Amino acid sequence: MEAIQGENMNGKKYSIIIVPSSGGKSLQFSISGMWLYAAAVVVLAVFSVNAFFTYGFFAKSYQHQTIANLIEENEFLISRVSYFSSEIENLKEDYYLMVDKEKELRTIFNLPMVDDQERALGIGGPVFSSEEKLSSARQITYNTENRLDELVRLSSFEIEQYDTIYNALINKKKDLDHTPSIMPSSGYITRGFGVRPDPFTGIKRMHSGIDICNREGTPIYASANGRVKSIRRMGHLGITLILDHGNGIETYYGHILKATVNRGQTVKRGDKIAEMGNSGRSTGPHLHYAVKTKGKWVNPMDYILNQNWLADIN
Repeated sequence: MEAIQGENMNGKKYSIIIVPSSGGKSLQFSISGMWLYAAAVVVLAVFSVNAFFTYGFFAKSYQHQTIANLIEENEFLISRVSYFSSEIENLKEDYYLMVDKEKELRTIFNLPMVDDQERALGIGGPVFSSEEKLSSARQITYNTENRLDELVRLSSFEIEQYDTIYNALINKKKDLDHTPSIMPSSGYITRGFGVRPDPFTGIKRMHSGIDICNREGTPIYASANGRVKSIRRMGHLGITLILDHGNGIETYYGHILKATVNRGQTVKRGDKIAEMGNSGRSTGPHLHYAVKTKGKWVNPMDYILNQNWLADIN
């Protein structure tokens, strides 16, 4: 009974015989199944531990490399964001130069200024509490996005202002195009605007325009855009051409030889409209040029901006 119990505790035994290839004495030994099982467990445990630490080593090495790559990429992104942040500041300086130019244009052309509060434009965005800590990359990115958003809004607003100025200048250009601003013919001014002695009687009387003396047939040009209102004889002015420029402004061209345009025709500044003559009450070939605004005679010289333009086209 004791032998049987001992066999159950020890389990099966295994004999291992080692026979040398040289034919020498063989070696034989026995090992119980329990020890063989224990040896297998130990080998497996050693292999498992070795595999675990090997995996941990490579996993940690890979993790360190990944972190290093992310740090490098993060530093690169921070440098790029910082670069764009600097470029945004440069663009903002250009924007302020545009604002200064806009204000100059508004001053020159007597246009209303934009209110500073309206120009400031309220801008919103996420607000971070003092307790909330942001990474340097996130903080730089947030600040850059915020400044870029502000610049886009300001630029859009400024474009609208330039559109407003452009439209206003187009309207002013139309007014300027229809305002007499050039000498209507070449020659010498022999008589000015205002009270002057009459060349025939010597009595002082109001002279409604200026007299420009030159040869008969000298071209006469429209002093501004307009429409030919009439071509007819007007007493001592002889054959007179009248241009209607709109806004209550008319110009008179008296003593002409003939008109080169027709009644109702539209003309532009600088278009030839007549030739200098000696019709009516006159001492010689000349042009009587007069400007009337809202029914009143005004000095034509107050409207002439460029007295030398005829020399440029001749």
